[in-house]
Amino acid sequence: MEYPWYEEIQKSDNISQGDIILNCMIPMPQKEWFHALLNPDVPFESQALEIMQPDLIVLSQSCDIANNKIDSIVTCPIWNLTKWISVSDYNKSKNGKESLRQGKEPAYHLLNKYSSDGITQEFSVVDFHRIYSLPKEYLKSYVETIKMRLRLLPPYREHLSQAFARYFMRVGLPTDISKEEIKKVK
Repeated sequence: MEYPWYEEIQKSDNISQGDIILNCMIPMPQKEWFHALLNPDVPFESQALEIMQPDLIVLSQSCDIANNKIDSIVTCPIWNLTKWISVSDYNKSKNGKESLRQGKEPAYHLLNKYSSDGITQEFSVVDFHRIYSLPKEYLKSYVETIKMRLRLLPPYREHLSQAFARYFMRVGLPTDISKEEIKKVK
């Protein structure tokens, strides 16, 4: 049995977990903007917002979106693998791409490439370091303007969701068990 990674979604306001939304406009307050919130002497209106346009993937559960259980949708940016390698430390590591492919990098998740007559996507990396929660109505309006987009399919969608959960459920210990001490046990 074949398990395709993606399905193509024609122009629609339907949003589900695993939807890839390209060039989504997100207003990002600058540090000065937050400073103005805390300092009544700084005019709040004078602080500009930067508009970013990252490619995003939806991580909120489809049932929560469809049943109006949430007002905001959780997304994370995705990067073209080639671009991601060029700006990260993974281009310095001999095994960086393989480690990513095997799921050994908790903050990142690799997505497969896709190509058809209508749409092409290179290998991509989901970055769990940055999380954007966007108003559901805004995203619905935005995706209606997109002629065609990709939706990650099961079981790859659930694999992504599990990777996202693993990243956030990590527990950092103040003191780990000594590697040398455990080697002495017979």
